[in-house]
Amino acid sequence: MAQQMLNDQTFAPAAIQAAGGVKSGSDQMSIPGVTVKAAILLLITGFFGVIGWQNADRVFETANGMWFLLGFIILIALSVAAANNPKIAFVLGLVYAVFMGLYMGSISKLYNELWDGIVPQALMATVCVFAVCLVLYNIGAVKVTAKFTRVVIAATLGIALLYLVAWILSIFDVDIYFWLNPNPVGIVISAGIALVAALNLFIDFDQIDKGVAAGAPKTMEWYSAFGLLATLVWLYLQVLQLLAVTRSR
Repeated sequence: MAQQMLNDQTFAPAAIQAAGGVKSGSDQMSIPGVTVKAAILLLITGFFGVIGWQNADRVFETANGMWFLLGFIILIALSVAAANNPKIAFVLGLVYAVFMGLYMGSISKLYNELWDGIVPQALMATVCVFAVCLVLYNIGAVKVTAKFTRVVIAATLGIALLYLVAWILSIFDVDIYFWLNPNPVGIVISAGIALVAALNLFIDFDQIDKGVAAGAPKTMEWYSAFGLLATLVWLYLQVLQLLAVTRSR
Protein backbone atom coordinates (compact mmCIF):
# COMPACT_ATOMS: atom_id res chain seq x y z
CA MET A 1 0.00 0.00 0.00
CA ALA A 2 1.28 3.45 -0.89
CA GLN A 3 -0.59 5.55 1.65
CA GLN A 4 2.50 5.92 3.82
CA MET A 5 4.27 7.38 0.75
CA LEU A 6 1.80 9.52 -1.22
CA ASN A 7 -0.29 11.48 1.27
CA ASP A 8 -0.98 15.06 2.32
CA GLN A 9 2.44 15.33 3.99
CA THR A 10 4.42 14.11 0.98
CA PHE A 11 4.72 17.49 -0.70
CA ALA A 12 4.22 19.76 2.27
CA PRO A 13 6.69 22.70 2.35
CA ALA A 14 8.80 21.06 5.06
CA ALA A 15 8.98 17.78 3.14
CA ILE A 16 9.99 19.53 -0.10
CA GLN A 17 12.64 21.50 1.75
CA ALA A 18 14.05 18.31 3.23
CA ALA A 19 14.14 16.72 -0.22
CA GLY A 20 16.17 19.56 -1.70
CA GLY A 21 13.96 22.62 -1.76
CA VAL A 22 11.71 24.17 -4.38
CA LYS A 23 13.09 23.82 -7.92
CA SER A 24 12.28 25.14 -11.36
CA GLY A 25 13.00 24.18 -14.97
CA SER A 26 14.82 20.90 -15.59
CA ASP A 27 15.47 20.44 -11.86
CA GLN A 28 11.74 20.33 -11.07
CA MET A 29 9.58 17.25 -10.79
CA SER A 30 7.33 16.75 -13.82
CA ILE A 31 4.50 14.46 -14.95
CA PRO A 32 6.53 13.04 -17.89
CA GLY A 33 9.42 12.38 -15.49
CA VAL A 34 7.20 10.47 -13.09
CA THR A 35 5.66 8.56 -16.01
CA VAL A 36 9.04 7.44 -17.35
CA LYS A 37 10.31 6.36 -13.95
CA ALA A 38 7.07 4.52 -13.15
CA ALA A 39 7.38 2.71 -16.49
CA ILE A 40 10.97 1.70 -15.62
CA LEU A 41 9.89 0.27 -12.26
CA LEU A 42 6.99 -1.56 -13.91
CA LEU A 43 9.30 -3.08 -16.52
CA ILE A 44 11.70 -4.27 -13.81
CA THR A 45 8.77 -5.70 -11.82
CA GLY A 46 7.51 -7.49 -14.94
CA PHE A 47 10.97 -8.87 -15.80
CA PHE A 48 11.48 -10.36 -12.35
CA GLY A 49 7.85 -11.44 -12.35
CA VAL A 50 8.71 -13.72 -15.28
CA ILE A 51 11.65 -15.12 -13.30
CA GLY A 52 9.39 -15.70 -10.30
CA TRP A 53 6.83 -17.41 -12.55
CA GLN A 54 9.45 -19.71 -14.09
CA ASN A 55 10.84 -20.71 -10.67
CA ALA A 56 7.55 -20.82 -8.75
CA ASP A 57 7.59 -24.61 -8.32
CA ARG A 58 11.06 -24.48 -6.79
CA VAL A 59 10.03 -21.63 -4.52
CA PHE A 60 6.95 -23.46 -3.23
CA GLU A 61 8.97 -26.63 -2.66
CA THR A 62 11.59 -24.91 -0.52
CA ALA A 63 9.59 -22.10 1.09
CA ASN A 64 6.70 -22.08 3.48
CA GLY A 65 4.11 -19.52 4.47
CA MET A 66 6.46 -17.93 7.00
CA TRP A 67 9.03 -17.17 4.30
CA PHE A 68 6.39 -15.55 2.13
CA LEU A 69 5.21 -13.53 5.12
CA LEU A 70 8.79 -12.45 5.81
CA GLY A 71 9.18 -11.38 2.19
CA PHE A 72 5.98 -9.37 2.37
CA ILE A 73 7.17 -7.67 5.57
CA ILE A 74 10.42 -6.75 3.81
CA LEU A 75 8.44 -5.17 0.98
CA ILE A 76 6.46 -3.08 3.47
CA ALA A 77 9.69 -2.11 5.23
CA LEU A 78 11.11 -0.82 1.94
CA SER A 79 8.04 1.39 1.49
CA VAL A 80 8.36 2.75 5.02
CA ALA A 81 12.09 3.39 4.54
CA ALA A 82 11.42 5.33 1.33
CA ALA A 83 8.68 7.33 3.05
CA ASN A 84 11.16 8.38 5.73
CA ASN A 85 13.95 9.16 3.28
CA PRO A 86 12.69 10.15 -0.20
CA LYS A 87 16.24 10.85 -1.39
CA ILE A 88 16.99 7.11 -1.54
CA ALA A 89 13.66 6.21 -3.17
CA PHE A 90 15.53 5.43 -6.41
CA VAL A 91 17.51 2.59 -4.82
CA LEU A 92 14.66 1.35 -2.63
CA GLY A 93 12.25 1.49 -5.56
CA LEU A 94 14.52 -0.73 -7.65
CA VAL A 95 14.91 -3.23 -4.79
CA TYR A 96 11.13 -3.18 -4.24
CA ALA A 97 10.50 -3.81 -7.95
CA VAL A 98 12.85 -6.81 -7.94
CA PHE A 99 11.41 -8.42 -4.80
CA MET A 100 7.80 -7.62 -5.70
CA GLY A 101 8.32 -9.00 -9.18
CA LEU A 102 9.58 -12.31 -7.80
CA TYR A 103 6.76 -12.40 -5.24
CA MET A 104 4.02 -11.59 -7.74
CA GLY A 105 5.40 -13.96 -10.35
CA SER A 106 5.40 -16.91 -7.94
CA ILE A 107 1.92 -16.13 -6.60
CA SER A 108 0.56 -15.57 -10.11
CA LYS A 109 1.86 -18.96 -11.26
CA LEU A 110 0.06 -20.65 -8.36
CA TYR A 111 -3.20 -18.87 -9.18
CA ASN A 112 -2.88 -19.72 -12.87
CA GLU A 113 -2.37 -23.41 -12.12
CA LEU A 114 -5.59 -23.41 -10.08
CA TRP A 115 -7.58 -21.24 -12.52
CA ASP A 116 -6.18 -21.43 -16.02
CA GLY A 117 -5.94 -18.05 -17.76
CA ILE A 118 -6.72 -16.00 -14.65
CA VAL A 119 -3.44 -14.04 -14.73
CA PRO A 120 -3.93 -12.49 -18.20
CA GLN A 121 -7.46 -11.57 -17.14
CA ALA A 122 -6.19 -9.91 -13.95
CA LEU A 123 -3.47 -8.02 -15.83
CA MET A 124 -5.93 -6.76 -18.44
CA ALA A 125 -8.44 -5.76 -15.77
CA THR A 126 -5.76 -3.89 -13.82
CA VAL A 127 -4.62 -1.97 -16.91
CA CYS A 128 -8.23 -1.09 -17.76
CA VAL A 129 -8.98 0.09 -14.21
CA PHE A 130 -5.84 2.22 -14.19
CA ALA A 131 -6.73 3.76 -17.56
CA VAL A 132 -10.31 4.51 -16.51
CA CYS A 133 -9.16 6.09 -13.22
CA LEU A 134 -6.61 8.22 -15.06
CA VAL A 135 -9.19 9.45 -17.57
CA LEU A 136 -11.79 10.16 -14.88
CA TYR A 137 -9.21 12.10 -12.89
CA ASN A 138 -7.96 14.13 -15.85
CA ILE A 139 -11.45 15.15 -17.01
CA GLY A 140 -12.40 16.11 -13.46
CA ALA A 141 -15.13 13.50 -13.10
CA VAL A 142 -13.66 12.49 -9.74
CA LYS A 143 -12.63 15.27 -7.37
CA VAL A 144 -10.03 14.38 -4.76
CA THR A 145 -11.38 16.44 -1.90
CA ALA A 146 -10.27 16.33 1.72
CA LYS A 147 -13.33 14.24 2.58
CA PHE A 148 -12.66 11.83 -0.29
CA THR A 149 -9.08 11.39 0.89
CA ARG A 150 -10.09 10.81 4.51
CA VAL A 151 -12.65 8.17 3.56
CA VAL A 152 -10.27 6.28 1.26
CA ILE A 153 -7.41 6.39 3.77
CA ALA A 154 -9.72 5.21 6.56
CA ALA A 155 -10.93 2.32 4.39
CA THR A 156 -7.35 1.43 3.44
CA LEU A 157 -6.20 1.38 7.05
CA GLY A 158 -9.25 -0.70 7.97
CA ILE A 159 -8.34 -3.27 5.34
CA ALA A 160 -4.74 -3.34 6.57
CA LEU A 161 -5.99 -3.96 10.12
CA LEU A 162 -8.28 -6.72 8.84
CA TYR A 163 -5.35 -8.44 7.15
CA LEU A 164 -3.22 -8.15 10.28
CA VAL A 165 -5.91 -9.52 12.62
CA ALA A 166 -6.68 -12.39 10.26
CA TRP A 167 -3.00 -13.35 10.08
CA ILE A 168 -2.53 -13.22 13.86
CA LEU A 169 -5.61 -15.38 14.44
CA SER A 170 -4.47 -17.84 11.78
CA ILE A 171 -1.42 -18.57 13.95
CA PHE A 172 -3.87 -20.00 16.49
CA ASP A 173 -5.77 -21.94 13.80
CA VAL A 174 -8.63 -19.41 13.72
CA ASP A 175 -9.71 -18.73 10.15
CA ILE A 176 -11.49 -15.42 9.50
CA TYR A 177 -10.46 -15.08 5.86
CA PHE A 178 -14.15 -14.77 4.94
CA TRP A 179 -13.37 -12.56 1.94
CA LEU A 180 -11.68 -15.55 0.31
CA ASN A 181 -14.80 -17.72 0.46
CA PRO A 182 -16.55 -18.31 -2.90
CA ASN A 183 -19.93 -17.07 -1.70
CA PRO A 184 -21.82 -13.76 -2.15
CA VAL A 185 -20.29 -12.27 1.00
CA GLY A 186 -16.75 -13.18 -0.03
CA ILE A 187 -17.27 -11.80 -3.54
CA VAL A 188 -18.75 -8.52 -2.31
CA ILE A 189 -15.98 -7.95 0.22
CA SER A 190 -13.25 -8.84 -2.29
CA ALA A 191 -14.82 -6.45 -4.78
CA GLY A 192 -14.94 -3.75 -2.10
CA ILE A 193 -11.25 -4.19 -1.31
CA ALA A 194 -10.39 -3.99 -5.02
CA LEU A 195 -12.49 -0.82 -5.28
CA VAL A 196 -10.60 0.80 -2.40
CA ALA A 197 -7.30 -0.11 -4.10
CA ALA A 198 -8.55 1.58 -7.28
CA LEU A 199 -9.65 4.69 -5.37
CA ASN A 200 -6.13 5.00 -4.00
CA LEU A 201 -5.02 5.71 -7.57
CA PHE A 202 -6.95 8.99 -7.52
CA ILE A 203 -5.11 10.06 -4.39
CA ASP A 204 -1.79 9.14 -6.01
CA PHE A 205 -2.62 11.20 -9.12
CA ASP A 206 -3.64 14.16 -6.98
CA GLN A 207 -0.52 14.05 -4.84
CA ILE A 208 1.72 13.86 -7.90
CA ASP A 209 -0.02 16.92 -9.35
CA LYS A 210 0.50 18.73 -6.05
CA GLY A 211 4.19 17.86 -6.10
CA VAL A 212 4.60 19.30 -9.59
CA ALA A 213 2.65 22.44 -8.66
CA ALA A 214 4.74 22.92 -5.52
CA GLY A 215 8.02 22.75 -7.43
CA ALA A 216 9.26 19.54 -5.81
CA PRO A 217 12.81 18.50 -6.81
CA LYS A 218 13.32 15.99 -9.60
CA THR A 219 14.46 13.32 -7.15
CA MET A 220 10.84 13.11 -5.99
CA GLU A 221 9.92 11.61 -9.35
CA TRP A 222 11.38 8.28 -8.25
CA TYR A 223 9.57 8.59 -4.95
CA SER A 224 6.23 9.24 -6.67
CA ALA A 225 6.83 6.41 -9.13
CA PHE A 226 7.57 4.06 -6.21
CA GLY A 227 4.30 5.01 -4.51
CA LEU A 228 2.32 4.57 -7.73
CA LEU A 229 3.89 1.14 -8.29
CA ALA A 230 2.90 0.05 -4.77
CA THR A 231 -0.73 0.98 -5.45
CA LEU A 232 -0.77 -0.79 -8.83
CA VAL A 233 0.69 -3.95 -7.30
CA TRP A 234 -1.97 -3.97 -4.59
CA LEU A 235 -4.68 -3.39 -7.19
CA TYR A 236 -3.43 -6.28 -9.33
CA LEU A 237 -3.28 -8.68 -6.39
CA GLN A 238 -6.82 -7.72 -5.32
CA VAL A 239 -8.18 -8.15 -8.84
CA LEU A 240 -6.46 -11.54 -9.01
CA GLN A 241 -8.06 -12.52 -5.72
CA LEU A 242 -11.50 -11.27 -6.80
CA LEU A 243 -11.36 -13.26 -10.04
CA ALA A 244 -10.26 -16.36 -8.11
CA VAL A 245 -13.14 -16.09 -5.66
CA THR A 246 -15.59 -15.52 -8.51
CA ARG A 247 -14.33 -18.45 -10.59
CA SER A 248 -14.31 -20.73 -7.56
CA ARG A 249 -18.10 -20.63 -7.64
